[in-house]
Amino acid sequence: MRSPRFMSGSIFGVTSTIGAAAALAGALVAACGSNEVPSGFPPADPSGTPTGDGATRPPLFGDAGPPGDAAQRPCTGLCLQQVTCEGGKTTSVTGKIYDPAGKVPLYNILVFVPNAPLAPIKPGASCDRCGDVSVSPLVSAITDATGTFRLTSVPVGKDIPLVIQVGKWRRQLTLPEVKRCEELPVTDPQTFRLPKSKAEGDLPQMAIASGSADPFECLLTKMGIAPSEFTSVLGDGKVHFYRSNGVDMSPPTAGGNTLWNDVATLKKYDIVMLPCEGAEAPKPGPDTNLLNYTNAGGRVFTTHYGYSWLHLGTKPFESTGNWNPERASGGSGSRDFTLETSFPKGAAFADWLQSVGATTTKGTLSVAEWRHDLDSERSPPSQRWIHGPSTAGPSVQHMTFNTPLAAADDQKCGRVVYSNFHVSANAKTSSSTFPASCKAGDLSAQEKALEFMFFDLSSCIQNDKDPPKPPPVIK
Repeated sequence: MRSPRFMSGSIFGVTSTIGAAAALAGALVAACGSNEVPSGFPPADPSGTPTGDGATRPPLFGDAGPPGDAAQRPCTGLCLQQVTCEGGKTTSVTGKIYDPAGKVPLYNILVFVPNAPLAPIKPGASCDRCGDVSVSPLVSAITDATGTFRLTSVPVGKDIPLVIQVGKWRRQLTLPEVKRCEELPVTDPQTFRLPKSKAEGDLPQMAIASGSADPFECLLTKMGIAPSEFTSVLGDGKVHFYRSNGVDMSPPTAGGNTLWNDVATLKKYDIVMLPCEGAEAPKPGPDTNLLNYTNAGGRVFTTHYGYSWLHLGTKPFESTGNWNPERASGGSGSRDFTLETSFPKGAAFADWLQSVGATTTKGTLSVAEWRHDLDSERSPPSQRWIHGPSTAGPSVQHMTFNTPLAAADDQKCGRVVYSNFHVSANAKTSSSTFPASCKAGDLSAQEKALEFMFFDLSSCIQNDKDPPKPPPVIK
């Protein structure tokens, strides 16, 4: 079946469907908490519940019972358009969710049908744990290691709202028509993807301090974030660009020290990226700021000499691993390392890398410009993802940990990613000004691996040893 055209926008549809979308949103609000059929829907039939396509269905569990029956929750809004199918069938939507470029399918992306308008997303460090979304989904699913999702019991009718979300990345779409007891396959990567810009949906508020040895900003543009979203701290872009010792913008932007020297500034951001600066750079004061920022729910991604923030920083971060700086260097060469598959996300990572063509041998990844600065992780609190022998012995190439380090799992709020290699070393041109400093093209295998980690960093906080699962739905 050919996939139909889809619409996106800030509420439930694009400009051409705003009228219908607004009517639907208003209907949902009006119906919430009542037994009344929303305006614009067919009237109730004594033998069942209206489906939105002129048919009726038998009452479902959770539907409003007869008058006086207060034990059951009223079925309102789009719940009224769910149907019961015969012969084991269901009304479903299936497809894949892609990165903002519409090229790489993503793992652990939430897909759901809301039963009310969504609340705005507030930027800045916050404690967002798994299971928390702005509105209880009517039906929900998460994408698997191939980026595939399947929603069942989807409401029947026209202009059905659909949301795709991971952390504070969120895009709202409209399904033009969902037919009763049929499967609707969606196949357009340029529709079913995360937003490139705030004109398409919600993005986290991010900050990056450019590092001379690892142009991480080029990874962000390759994976589809619009260059227009990169601005100075004075701009309204979703990626505020600070200069550490890497490239600059035109006109020049603020230095990295204005970012990490002030915890209040750090807390304005959901994600802070501190790529390798090309040298060890101890920061004895600002490391406390980074600790307080992540404890408040901030997310940090750092590479190679970024161990300065961890090993040379505050003692709680130093305790995350057995550090051994400058023990060995892979230079510009490559080496196969092992993927840790003993935990659910790690196993999915290995499957995902094969699915997107980043490796042909399951359980291994070829890493270029690797370094040996971390002998092993300390678990708890850390989780290794990529490891193996370097020329100097056992080495961890990639690890994560959640913060506060000593808190119980259900009280952790922030997350730190450390990669002991350069992510995008070959992505830079000779230009010293962003975005001309970034080469165009698709993600390399190594960059795909780090794209996975970037969106994992963006996702809700949970114990990595637990398999991800969608949030509870309305019952």
